[in-house]
Amino acid sequence: MLRNVLGLLEAIERLRKRNDHLSGLGCMYGPSGFGKTVACATAAATQAAVHVEARSSWGKRDFLETLSIALGLMPAKTIAKMAQAIGDHLRDYQPTLLIDEADILVDKGMIELVRELHMVSEAPIVLIGEEALPTKLKRYERVHNRVLVWVPAQPASLADARQLAEMYVDGIEVADDLLGHIVEQRRGRTRRIVSNLEQVQQVAIREGIERADLSWWGGRSLDTGEAPTRKL
Repeated sequence: MLRNVLGLLEAIERLRKRNDHLSGLGCMYGPSGFGKTVACATAAATQAAVHVEARSSWGKRDFLETLSIALGLMPAKTIAKMAQAIGDHLRDYQPTLLIDEADILVDKGMIELVRELHMVSEAPIVLIGEEALPTKLKRYERVHNRVLVWVPAQPASLADARQLAEMYVDGIEVADDLLGHIVEQRRGRTRRIVSNLEQVQQVAIREGIERADLSWWGGRSLDTGEAPTRKL
């Protein structure tokens, strides 16, 4: 249970149990690589939430068609009829809707459509996006002032890194001092921690090491994710 997963699950629980007079919008935001999408996938798998990831190529029709299919509906012929059918379904069944990459909907002026779906249905909806998402939402006051729960994604902790090692590393033990070094160097970005754990595992297996610690790793560089510079 990574802490960003826990943060999203707690937000969903609060939105579901809110008082009737409160709105049901939530917003999870943070830098790329903090594990927000992993949190969405976990919530979808464990909380019966519906997870949709926005695409930059989408228009309103594409968004509503994808959302219809995710909800098990046959897409209607017009945007208005799709929005009506989705709103009715959300109102009747009250699933929690997770919209990943919600920045795209804001940038393309489609976020009001999400507000309308929420107003019609009062179903819990969580917008997930990059660090600037709350600032972007301020341009749409009717959306921003309906956000009940704000969830800032947190950098991975040592405890998170330990869980990631248990999930992704086989055949070797990774000591806490090396895990802490990876967390610090990769600034708590879950995606980079996982890629560096893979690197540690490969080196340890190649060298026949069963316990990888910082003294063994020494001055070796970690994977930064940056393209190598050209050598002249």
